[in-house]
Amino acid sequence: MRRIDIDRSLAQGKRDAFPNLCVSTGRAYLLLRADHQKHVIRAARECGFRYLRFHGLLDDDMGVYREDKHGNPIFGWQYVDAVYDFILDAGLRPFVEFGFMPEALASGDRTVFWEGSNVTPPNDYGKWERLIREVALHFTDRYGAEEVRQWYFEVWNEPDQRNLFFTGDRDEYFKLYEATARAVRSVGPDYRVGGPATAGANGWLAGLIGYCHARGVPLDFVSTHAYSCAPGESDAEERPPYANPDGAVPTPVWSPGTGWPQGNMYYKPDGVAGEALRAKAEVEESPMPELPLYFTEFGLTYHYWDPLRDSYHAASYLLSRLSSVQGLASAMSYCEISDVFEEDGPPTGHFHGGFGLMNLQGIRKPAYFAYKYLNQLGDTALACDDRNAFACRDGNGVQVLFWDCAVRQDAENKKYYGRDLPALPADPVKLTVAGLQPGEYELCAYRTGYRRNDAYTDYLDLAPRGTLSREQIRRLDERNAGLPELTRKIVVAEGDGAFEWEVGMRENDVCLVTLNRM
Repeated sequence: MRRIDIDRSLAQGKRDAFPNLCVSTGRAYLLLRADHQKHVIRAARECGFRYLRFHGLLDDDMGVYREDKHGNPIFGWQYVDAVYDFILDAGLRPFVEFGFMPEALASGDRTVFWEGSNVTPPNDYGKWERLIREVALHFTDRYGAEEVRQWYFEVWNEPDQRNLFFTGDRDEYFKLYEATARAVRSVGPDYRVGGPATAGANGWLAGLIGYCHARGVPLDFVSTHAYSCAPGESDAEERPPYANPDGAVPTPVWSPGTGWPQGNMYYKPDGVAGEALRAKAEVEESPMPELPLYFTEFGLTYHYWDPLRDSYHAASYLLSRLSSVQGLASAMSYCEISDVFEEDGPPTGHFHGGFGLMNLQGIRKPAYFAYKYLNQLGDTALACDDRNAFACRDGNGVQVLFWDCAVRQDAENKKYYGRDLPALPADPVKLTVAGLQPGEYELCAYRTGYRRNDAYTDYLDLAPRGTLSREQIRRLDERNAGLPELTRKIVVAEGDGAFEWEVGMRENDVCLVTLNRM
Protein backbone atom coordinates (compact mmCIF):
# COMPACT_ATOMS: atom_id res chain seq x y z
CA MET A 1 0.00 0.00 0.00
CA ARG A 2 1.37 3.38 -1.00
CA ARG A 3 0.54 6.16 1.46
CA ILE A 4 0.23 9.85 0.67
CA ASP A 5 -0.30 11.92 3.82
CA ILE A 6 -1.25 15.58 3.43
CA ASP A 7 -2.01 18.23 6.04
CA ARG A 8 -3.80 21.33 4.78
CA SER A 9 -2.14 23.44 7.48
CA LEU A 10 1.42 22.64 6.33
CA ALA A 11 1.81 25.26 3.62
CA GLN A 12 5.14 25.63 1.81
CA GLY A 13 4.47 28.89 0.00
CA LYS A 14 3.22 29.74 -3.45
CA ARG A 15 2.98 26.83 -5.86
CA ASP A 16 5.67 26.89 -8.51
CA ALA A 17 3.65 26.98 -11.74
CA PHE A 18 6.74 26.75 -13.97
CA PRO A 19 5.34 23.84 -16.09
CA ASN A 20 2.46 26.00 -17.35
CA LEU A 21 4.36 29.25 -17.90
CA CYS A 22 5.09 28.64 -21.57
CA VAL A 23 4.21 26.19 -24.33
CA SER A 24 5.55 25.87 -27.86
CA THR A 25 3.91 25.53 -31.23
CA GLY A 26 5.30 25.00 -34.70
CA ARG A 27 5.87 28.17 -36.68
CA ALA A 28 4.24 31.57 -36.95
CA TYR A 29 2.44 30.99 -40.24
CA LEU A 30 0.52 27.98 -38.87
CA LEU A 31 -1.14 30.27 -36.32
CA LEU A 32 -3.14 31.76 -39.19
CA ARG A 33 -5.01 28.43 -39.53
CA ALA A 34 -8.46 28.22 -37.94
CA ASP A 35 -8.01 24.61 -36.75
CA HIS A 36 -4.72 25.39 -35.05
CA GLN A 37 -6.19 28.47 -33.41
CA LYS A 38 -8.92 26.29 -31.88
CA HIS A 39 -6.26 23.99 -30.44
CA VAL A 40 -4.34 26.90 -28.92
CA ILE A 41 -7.49 28.38 -27.39
CA ARG A 42 -8.44 25.02 -25.86
CA ALA A 43 -4.98 24.51 -24.35
CA ALA A 44 -4.78 28.07 -23.02
CA ARG A 45 -8.18 27.76 -21.35
CA GLU A 46 -7.83 24.25 -19.92
CA CYS A 47 -4.09 23.98 -19.25
CA GLY A 48 -3.46 27.55 -18.11
CA PHE A 49 -0.50 28.22 -20.37
CA ARG A 50 0.57 31.86 -20.19
CA TYR A 51 3.13 32.31 -22.99
CA LEU A 52 3.44 30.89 -26.50
CA ARG A 53 6.75 30.31 -28.30
CA PHE A 54 7.22 29.39 -31.96
CA HIS A 55 9.71 29.54 -34.84
CA GLY A 56 9.48 31.48 -38.05
CA LEU A 57 8.55 35.03 -37.12
CA LEU A 58 11.02 36.33 -39.71
CA ASP A 59 10.57 33.56 -42.31
CA ASP A 60 9.60 34.81 -45.75
CA ASP A 61 6.10 33.31 -45.53
CA MET A 62 5.32 35.93 -42.87
CA GLY A 63 6.25 38.77 -45.24
CA VAL A 64 8.03 40.84 -42.58
CA TYR A 65 11.13 41.79 -44.56
CA ARG A 66 11.84 42.28 -48.24
CA GLU A 67 14.04 44.65 -50.23
CA ASP A 68 13.48 46.65 -53.39
CA LYS A 69 15.86 46.44 -56.34
CA HIS A 70 18.11 49.03 -54.71
CA GLY A 71 18.45 47.08 -51.48
CA ASN A 72 16.13 49.31 -49.47
CA PRO A 73 14.10 47.50 -46.80
CA ILE A 74 10.36 46.94 -47.13
CA PHE A 75 8.53 45.93 -43.95
CA GLY A 76 5.15 44.19 -43.85
CA TRP A 77 2.95 43.52 -40.82
CA GLN A 78 -0.29 41.98 -42.12
CA TYR A 79 0.41 38.39 -41.08
CA VAL A 80 2.35 39.37 -37.97
CA ASP A 81 -0.59 41.43 -36.72
CA ALA A 82 -3.03 38.60 -37.35
CA VAL A 83 -0.84 36.14 -35.42
CA TYR A 84 -0.06 38.36 -32.44
CA ASP A 85 -3.61 39.71 -32.18
CA PHE A 86 -4.78 36.11 -31.98
CA ILE A 87 -2.25 35.21 -29.28
CA LEU A 88 -3.36 38.06 -27.05
CA ASP A 89 -7.06 37.45 -27.73
CA ALA A 90 -6.54 33.82 -26.68
CA GLY A 91 -5.34 35.02 -23.27
CA LEU A 92 -1.66 34.30 -23.93
CA ARG A 93 1.43 36.44 -24.32
CA PRO A 94 4.25 35.94 -26.82
CA PHE A 95 7.61 34.41 -25.99
CA VAL A 96 9.13 35.96 -29.10
CA GLU A 97 11.83 33.97 -30.89
CA PHE A 98 13.82 36.03 -33.40
CA GLY A 99 14.35 33.65 -36.30
CA PHE A 100 15.00 32.63 -38.88
CA MET A 101 16.79 34.76 -41.51
CA PRO A 102 14.81 36.51 -44.26
CA GLU A 103 16.22 35.51 -47.65
CA ALA A 104 16.98 39.13 -48.52
CA LEU A 105 19.25 39.37 -45.47
CA ALA A 106 20.78 35.90 -45.63
CA SER A 107 24.51 35.37 -46.08
CA GLY A 108 24.01 31.87 -47.48
CA ASP A 109 21.42 29.42 -48.76
CA ARG A 110 21.43 26.79 -45.98
CA THR A 111 17.88 25.96 -44.86
CA VAL A 112 16.13 23.68 -42.38
CA PHE A 113 12.67 22.11 -42.14
CA TRP A 114 10.05 21.47 -44.79
CA GLU A 115 9.29 25.19 -44.95
CA GLY A 116 12.91 25.97 -45.85
CA SER A 117 13.88 28.36 -43.04
CA ASN A 118 17.21 30.03 -43.72
CA VAL A 119 19.74 29.46 -40.93
CA THR A 120 22.64 31.67 -42.00
CA PRO A 121 23.85 34.85 -40.26
CA PRO A 122 22.84 38.22 -41.72
CA ASN A 123 24.77 39.57 -44.67
CA ASP A 124 24.53 43.06 -43.17
CA TYR A 125 24.36 43.52 -39.39
CA GLY A 126 23.24 47.11 -39.78
CA LYS A 127 20.18 45.99 -41.74
CA TRP A 128 19.56 43.19 -39.22
CA GLU A 129 19.60 45.65 -36.32
CA ARG A 130 17.18 47.89 -38.17
CA LEU A 131 14.86 44.93 -38.80
CA ILE A 132 14.82 43.97 -35.11
CA ARG A 133 14.29 47.57 -34.08
CA GLU A 134 11.38 47.93 -36.52
CA VAL A 135 9.78 44.73 -35.19
CA ALA A 136 10.08 45.94 -31.58
CA LEU A 137 8.76 49.38 -32.55
CA HIS A 138 5.81 47.86 -34.35
CA PHE A 139 4.90 45.71 -31.36
CA THR A 140 5.16 48.77 -29.12
CA ASP A 141 3.04 50.96 -31.39
CA ARG A 142 0.36 48.30 -31.78
CA TYR A 143 0.16 46.87 -28.26
CA GLY A 144 1.76 49.51 -26.04
CA ALA A 145 4.97 49.46 -24.04
CA GLU A 146 3.16 48.35 -20.86
CA GLU A 147 2.06 45.16 -22.63
CA VAL A 148 5.29 44.47 -24.52
CA ARG A 149 7.48 44.80 -21.42
CA GLN A 150 5.69 41.67 -20.14
CA TRP A 151 6.87 39.67 -23.16
CA TYR A 152 10.14 37.79 -23.63
CA PHE A 153 12.47 38.22 -26.61
CA GLU A 154 14.73 35.25 -27.36
CA VAL A 155 17.53 35.41 -29.92
CA TRP A 156 17.49 32.51 -32.42
CA ASN A 157 16.97 28.78 -31.91
CA GLU A 158 19.64 26.17 -31.12
CA PRO A 159 22.63 27.99 -32.63
CA ASP A 160 24.89 25.33 -31.10
CA GLN A 161 23.52 22.87 -33.68
CA ARG A 162 25.96 24.17 -36.26
CA ASN A 163 24.94 23.80 -39.90
CA LEU A 164 21.54 22.56 -38.78
CA PHE A 165 20.03 25.66 -37.15
CA PHE A 166 22.92 28.15 -37.52
CA THR A 167 25.87 28.11 -39.87
CA GLY A 168 28.00 30.44 -37.76
CA ASP A 169 30.17 29.48 -34.81
CA ARG A 170 29.73 30.54 -31.19
CA ASP A 171 31.47 33.87 -31.68
CA GLU A 172 29.17 34.62 -34.62
CA TYR A 173 26.16 33.87 -32.44
CA PHE A 174 27.41 36.21 -29.71
CA LYS A 175 27.72 38.92 -32.36
CA LEU A 176 24.16 38.20 -33.53
CA TYR A 177 22.92 38.21 -29.94
CA GLU A 178 24.53 41.56 -29.14
CA ALA A 179 23.12 43.26 -32.24
CA THR A 180 19.64 41.88 -31.52
CA ALA A 181 19.62 42.67 -27.80
CA ARG A 182 20.81 46.23 -28.30
CA ALA A 183 18.18 46.78 -30.99
CA VAL A 184 15.39 45.55 -28.71
CA ARG A 185 16.57 47.67 -25.78
CA SER A 186 16.84 50.76 -28.02
CA VAL A 187 13.03 50.58 -28.24
CA GLY A 188 12.21 49.45 -24.70
CA PRO A 189 14.89 49.99 -22.03
CA ASP A 190 13.14 47.43 -19.80
CA TYR A 191 12.16 44.87 -22.47
CA ARG A 192 13.30 41.35 -21.55
CA VAL A 193 15.81 39.76 -23.91
CA GLY A 194 17.85 36.56 -23.63
CA GLY A 195 19.23 33.42 -25.24
CA PRO A 196 21.02 31.32 -26.44
CA ALA A 197 18.20 28.73 -26.77
CA THR A 198 20.75 25.94 -27.14
CA ALA A 199 20.17 22.23 -27.66
CA GLY A 200 22.24 21.63 -24.53
CA ALA A 201 25.84 22.26 -25.55
CA ASN A 202 27.94 22.72 -22.41
CA GLY A 203 29.54 26.10 -21.99
CA TRP A 204 27.21 28.14 -24.17
CA LEU A 205 25.19 29.56 -21.28
CA ALA A 206 28.29 30.53 -19.31
CA GLY A 207 29.90 31.81 -22.48
CA LEU A 208 27.01 34.11 -23.34
CA ILE A 209 26.77 35.36 -19.76
CA GLY A 210 30.48 36.13 -19.67
CA TYR A 211 30.34 37.86 -23.04
CA CYS A 212 27.38 40.04 -22.05
CA HIS A 213 28.81 40.84 -18.63
CA ALA A 214 32.15 41.92 -20.07
CA ARG A 215 30.65 44.06 -22.82
CA GLY A 216 27.62 45.48 -21.03
CA VAL A 217 25.19 43.71 -23.37
CA PRO A 218 21.59 43.35 -22.09
CA LEU A 219 20.80 39.84 -20.83
CA ASP A 220 17.69 39.22 -18.73
CA PHE A 221 17.45 35.42 -18.89
CA VAL A 222 19.20 32.41 -20.36
CA SER A 223 17.47 29.62 -22.24
CA THR A 224 18.20 26.09 -23.35
CA HIS A 225 16.38 22.90 -24.45
CA ALA A 226 16.19 19.31 -23.18
CA TYR A 227 14.40 16.11 -24.14
CA SER A 228 14.14 12.96 -22.07
CA CYS A 229 15.41 10.44 -24.59
CA ALA A 230 18.55 8.60 -25.60
CA PRO A 231 19.57 6.63 -28.71
CA GLY A 232 19.70 2.87 -28.67
CA GLU A 233 22.85 0.88 -29.27
CA SER A 234 22.27 0.87 -33.02
CA ASP A 235 21.27 4.40 -33.86
CA ALA A 236 20.19 5.65 -37.27
CA GLU A 237 23.52 7.40 -37.76
CA GLU A 238 25.04 3.94 -38.22
CA ARG A 239 22.41 2.81 -40.72
CA PRO A 240 20.77 5.74 -42.51
CA PRO A 241 18.00 6.03 -43.45
CA TYR A 242 16.02 4.63 -40.52
CA ALA A 243 15.32 0.97 -41.26
CA ASN A 244 11.73 0.68 -39.93
CA PRO A 245 12.17 -2.74 -38.25
CA ASP A 246 9.27 -5.18 -38.18
CA GLY A 247 6.58 -4.04 -35.77
CA ALA A 248 7.72 -0.42 -35.64
CA VAL A 249 5.58 2.60 -36.46
CA PRO A 250 6.70 3.50 -40.00
CA THR A 251 8.84 6.58 -40.47
CA PRO A 252 8.31 8.10 -43.90
CA VAL A 253 11.35 8.75 -46.05
CA TRP A 254 10.67 11.67 -48.33
CA SER A 255 12.27 14.82 -49.63
CA PRO A 256 13.48 17.08 -48.15
CA GLY A 257 13.01 14.86 -45.09
CA THR A 258 14.20 15.53 -41.58
CA GLY A 259 17.19 17.61 -40.63
CA TRP A 260 18.62 14.79 -38.52
CA PRO A 261 18.49 10.97 -38.57
CA GLN A 262 15.35 9.35 -37.21
CA GLY A 263 16.94 6.63 -35.09
CA ASN A 264 15.82 4.06 -32.56
CA MET A 265 15.21 6.37 -29.59
CA TYR A 266 14.35 5.20 -26.08
CA TYR A 267 12.69 7.08 -23.25
CA LYS A 268 15.27 8.11 -20.66
CA PRO A 269 13.73 7.73 -17.17
CA ASP A 270 16.25 10.09 -15.53
CA GLY A 271 16.44 12.52 -18.43
CA VAL A 272 16.28 16.35 -18.22
CA ALA A 273 17.22 16.52 -14.52
CA GLY A 274 20.93 16.24 -15.27
CA GLU A 275 20.68 18.86 -18.00
CA ALA A 276 18.84 21.19 -15.64
CA LEU A 277 21.44 20.75 -12.91
CA ARG A 278 24.30 21.45 -15.33
CA ALA A 279 22.59 24.51 -16.78
CA LYS A 280 21.75 25.86 -13.32
CA ALA A 281 25.37 25.38 -12.24
CA GLU A 282 26.61 27.31 -15.29
CA VAL A 283 24.40 30.22 -14.28
CA GLU A 284 25.21 30.14 -10.57
CA GLU A 285 28.96 30.00 -11.21
CA SER A 286 28.80 32.91 -13.63
CA PRO A 287 29.16 36.67 -13.03
CA MET A 288 25.32 36.90 -13.18
CA PRO A 289 24.22 34.07 -10.87
CA GLU A 290 20.64 35.31 -10.38
CA LEU A 291 19.61 35.07 -14.04
CA PRO A 292 16.42 33.04 -14.58
CA LEU A 293 16.83 29.78 -16.49
CA TYR A 294 14.16 28.90 -19.06
CA PHE A 295 13.85 25.62 -20.94
CA THR A 296 12.10 26.95 -24.03
CA GLU A 297 11.76 23.48 -25.53
CA PHE A 298 11.10 20.35 -23.49
CA GLY A 299 9.66 16.93 -24.24
CA LEU A 300 10.05 13.17 -24.06
CA THR A 301 11.64 12.79 -27.50
CA TYR A 302 12.78 15.05 -30.32
CA HIS A 303 12.22 12.55 -33.13
CA TYR A 304 9.29 12.79 -35.51
CA TRP A 305 6.78 9.96 -35.79
CA ASP A 306 7.31 8.73 -32.23
CA PRO A 307 4.29 6.95 -30.67
CA LEU A 308 5.54 7.58 -27.13
CA ARG A 309 3.98 11.04 -27.40
CA ASP A 310 0.57 9.49 -28.18
CA SER A 311 0.80 6.75 -25.54
CA TYR A 312 -0.85 6.88 -22.12
CA HIS A 313 2.64 6.49 -20.62
CA ALA A 314 3.48 10.05 -21.65
CA ALA A 315 1.38 11.70 -18.93
CA SER A 316 3.18 10.02 -16.04
CA TYR A 317 6.58 10.38 -17.69
CA LEU A 318 6.07 14.13 -18.15
CA LEU A 319 5.00 14.65 -14.55
CA SER A 320 7.96 12.61 -13.34
CA ARG A 321 10.41 14.74 -15.32
CA LEU A 322 8.74 18.01 -14.30
CA SER A 323 8.87 17.01 -10.65
CA SER A 324 12.59 16.24 -10.98
CA VAL A 325 13.49 19.79 -12.09
CA GLN A 326 11.27 21.77 -9.74
CA GLY A 327 13.29 24.62 -8.25
CA LEU A 328 15.88 24.55 -11.05
CA ALA A 329 14.01 26.04 -14.00
CA SER A 330 11.66 29.00 -14.32
CA ALA A 331 9.88 27.41 -17.29
CA MET A 332 9.67 24.10 -19.14
CA SER A 333 7.99 24.87 -22.45
CA TYR A 334 6.44 21.69 -23.81
CA CYS A 335 7.05 21.14 -27.51
CA GLU A 336 4.28 21.31 -28.92
CA ILE A 337 0.61 22.20 -28.35
CA SER A 338 -0.69 20.45 -31.44
CA ASP A 339 0.12 17.99 -34.20
CA VAL A 340 -0.50 20.89 -36.59
CA PHE A 341 3.24 20.95 -37.01
CA GLU A 342 5.09 20.78 -40.31
CA GLU A 343 8.84 20.68 -39.74
CA ASP A 344 8.91 17.32 -41.55
CA GLY A 345 6.07 18.25 -43.88
CA PRO A 346 2.29 18.09 -43.35
CA PRO A 347 1.40 15.06 -41.17
CA THR A 348 -0.25 12.09 -42.84
CA GLY A 349 -2.13 10.33 -40.03
CA HIS A 350 -4.66 10.97 -37.27
CA PHE A 351 -2.27 9.62 -34.59
CA HIS A 352 1.19 9.46 -36.12
CA GLY A 353 3.42 10.07 -33.09
CA GLY A 354 3.37 13.82 -33.60
CA PHE A 355 4.78 16.38 -31.20
CA GLY A 356 1.42 17.71 -30.02
CA LEU A 357 -0.53 17.48 -26.81
CA MET A 358 -3.49 17.23 -29.20
CA ASN A 359 -3.79 15.43 -32.49
CA LEU A 360 -4.60 17.05 -35.84
CA GLN A 361 -8.31 17.18 -34.99
CA GLY A 362 -7.74 18.66 -31.52
CA ILE A 363 -8.36 15.39 -29.65
CA ARG A 364 -6.61 15.53 -26.29
CA LYS A 365 -3.81 13.00 -25.88
CA PRO A 366 -2.95 11.59 -22.42
CA ALA A 367 0.00 14.02 -22.18
CA TYR A 368 -2.47 16.90 -22.38
CA PHE A 369 -3.99 15.90 -19.05
CA ALA A 370 -0.68 16.17 -17.23
CA TYR A 371 -0.87 19.91 -17.88
CA LYS A 372 -4.62 20.17 -17.38
CA TYR A 373 -4.35 18.56 -13.94
CA LEU A 374 -1.42 20.78 -12.99
CA ASN A 375 -3.58 23.77 -13.87
CA GLN A 376 -6.31 22.54 -11.49
CA LEU A 377 -3.98 22.70 -8.48
CA GLY A 378 -4.39 25.53 -5.97
CA ASP A 379 -1.97 28.41 -5.59
CA THR A 380 -0.45 27.25 -2.28
CA ALA A 381 1.86 24.23 -2.18
CA LEU A 382 1.53 21.76 0.70
CA ALA A 383 4.20 19.53 2.22
CA CYS A 384 4.31 16.15 0.49
CA ASP A 385 6.96 13.47 0.94
CA ASP A 386 5.91 11.45 -2.10
CA ARG A 387 8.20 12.26 -5.04
CA ASN A 388 5.46 11.28 -7.48
CA ALA A 389 2.85 13.66 -6.13
CA PHE A 390 1.97 17.34 -5.84
CA ALA A 391 -0.36 18.64 -3.13
CA CYS A 392 -1.89 22.11 -3.00
CA ARG A 393 -4.70 24.10 -1.50
CA ASP A 394 -6.85 27.07 -2.37
CA GLY A 395 -9.53 28.96 -0.48
CA ASN A 396 -12.07 26.16 -0.88
CA GLY A 397 -10.15 22.96 -0.39
CA VAL A 398 -7.25 20.67 -1.29
CA GLN A 399 -5.97 19.13 -4.51
CA VAL A 400 -3.62 16.13 -4.73
CA LEU A 401 -2.08 15.03 -8.02
CA PHE A 402 -0.24 11.70 -7.97
CA TRP A 403 0.94 9.16 -10.47
CA ASP A 404 2.63 5.81 -10.97
CA CYS A 405 5.71 5.86 -13.17
CA ALA A 406 6.68 2.40 -14.40
CA VAL A 407 9.10 1.92 -17.29
CA ARG A 408 9.05 -1.56 -18.83
CA GLN A 409 10.34 -0.58 -22.25
CA ASP A 410 12.30 -3.40 -23.93
CA ALA A 411 12.37 -2.04 -27.47
CA GLU A 412 12.78 1.29 -29.20
CA ASN A 413 9.94 3.82 -28.92
CA LYS A 414 8.65 3.16 -32.44
CA LYS A 415 8.25 -0.56 -31.69
CA TYR A 416 7.24 -0.47 -28.05
CA TYR A 417 4.69 2.35 -27.74
CA GLY A 418 2.91 2.01 -31.09
CA ARG A 419 0.59 -0.79 -29.95
CA ASP A 420 -2.00 -1.72 -27.36
CA LEU A 421 -0.14 -2.01 -24.03
CA PRO A 422 -2.46 -3.07 -21.19
CA ALA A 423 -1.35 -1.68 -17.84
CA LEU A 424 -0.34 -3.99 -15.01
CA PRO A 425 -1.72 -3.45 -11.50
CA ALA A 426 0.18 -1.08 -9.20
CA ASP A 427 0.03 -0.60 -5.45
CA PRO A 428 -3.17 1.13 -4.37
CA VAL A 429 -2.84 4.57 -2.79
CA LYS A 430 -4.17 5.38 0.65
CA LEU A 431 -4.69 9.13 0.58
CA THR A 432 -5.03 10.96 3.90
CA VAL A 433 -5.84 14.66 4.08
CA ALA A 434 -5.70 16.22 7.55
CA GLY A 435 -6.26 19.77 8.72
CA LEU A 436 -9.58 20.23 6.94
CA GLN A 437 -12.29 22.35 8.45
CA PRO A 438 -15.12 20.03 9.49
CA GLY A 439 -18.04 20.11 7.12
CA GLU A 440 -19.35 18.90 3.80
CA TYR A 441 -16.99 18.58 0.85
CA GLU A 442 -17.38 17.59 -2.78
CA LEU A 443 -14.85 15.02 -3.88
CA CYS A 444 -13.89 14.76 -7.55
CA ALA A 445 -11.46 12.19 -8.93
CA TYR A 446 -9.90 12.40 -12.38
CA ARG A 447 -7.75 9.78 -14.06
CA THR A 448 -5.59 9.39 -17.14
CA GLY A 449 -4.08 6.02 -17.96
CA TYR A 450 -4.70 2.90 -19.97
CA ARG A 451 -8.14 3.22 -21.59
CA ARG A 452 -8.96 6.25 -19.47
CA ASN A 453 -8.56 9.52 -21.36
CA ASP A 454 -6.39 7.38 -23.64
CA ALA A 455 -7.32 8.47 -27.13
CA TYR A 456 -4.52 6.52 -28.81
CA THR A 457 -5.64 3.12 -27.52
CA ASP A 458 -9.22 4.04 -28.45
CA TYR A 459 -7.94 4.87 -31.92
CA LEU A 460 -6.13 1.54 -32.20
CA ASP A 461 -9.43 -0.21 -31.35
CA LEU A 462 -10.95 1.31 -34.48
CA ALA A 463 -8.28 -0.44 -36.60
CA PRO A 464 -8.47 2.38 -39.12
CA ARG A 465 -7.29 1.70 -42.64
CA GLY A 466 -7.30 5.38 -43.51
CA THR A 467 -9.51 8.35 -42.76
CA LEU A 468 -11.67 8.45 -39.66
CA SER A 469 -15.23 9.60 -40.16
CA ARG A 470 -16.38 12.87 -38.64
CA GLU A 471 -18.57 10.88 -36.25
CA GLN A 472 -15.62 8.75 -35.11
CA ILE A 473 -13.59 11.90 -34.48
CA ARG A 474 -16.44 13.44 -32.50
CA ARG A 475 -16.78 10.30 -30.34
CA LEU A 476 -13.04 10.14 -29.69
CA ASP A 477 -13.06 13.78 -28.63
CA GLU A 478 -16.03 13.31 -26.29
CA ARG A 479 -14.67 10.10 -24.79
CA ASN A 480 -11.34 11.80 -23.99
CA ALA A 481 -12.61 15.13 -22.67
CA GLY A 482 -11.24 14.64 -19.14
CA LEU A 483 -14.48 14.42 -17.18
CA PRO A 484 -14.13 13.18 -13.58
CA GLU A 485 -14.49 9.45 -13.09
CA LEU A 486 -16.03 10.06 -9.67
CA THR A 487 -17.97 12.97 -8.20
CA ARG A 488 -19.61 12.69 -4.81
CA LYS A 489 -20.24 14.64 -1.62
CA ILE A 490 -18.63 13.54 1.59
CA VAL A 491 -18.91 14.74 5.15
CA VAL A 492 -15.71 15.18 7.16
CA ALA A 493 -16.25 13.96 10.72
CA GLU A 494 -16.78 16.78 13.15
CA GLY A 495 -13.71 17.64 15.17
CA ASP A 496 -10.87 15.66 13.60
CA GLY A 497 -10.87 17.35 10.19
CA ALA A 498 -9.42 14.30 8.47
CA PHE A 499 -10.30 12.49 5.27
CA GLU A 500 -9.09 9.08 4.10
CA TRP A 501 -9.67 7.37 0.78
CA GLU A 502 -8.14 4.38 -0.95
CA VAL A 503 -7.51 4.74 -4.68
CA GLY A 504 -6.92 1.77 -6.95
CA MET A 505 -3.98 2.22 -9.30
CA ARG A 506 -2.49 0.71 -12.42
CA GLU A 507 0.99 1.31 -13.76
CA ASN A 508 1.35 4.78 -15.27
CA ASP A 509 -2.02 5.99 -14.01
CA VAL A 510 -2.22 9.71 -13.26
CA CYS A 511 -4.86 10.73 -10.71
CA LEU A 512 -6.10 14.08 -9.48
CA VAL A 513 -8.25 14.20 -6.36
CA THR A 514 -9.93 17.46 -5.35
CA LEU A 515 -11.81 18.22 -2.14
CA ASN A 516 -13.89 21.39 -2.33
CA ARG A 517 -15.76 22.73 0.67
CA MET A 518 -19.43 23.10 -0.09
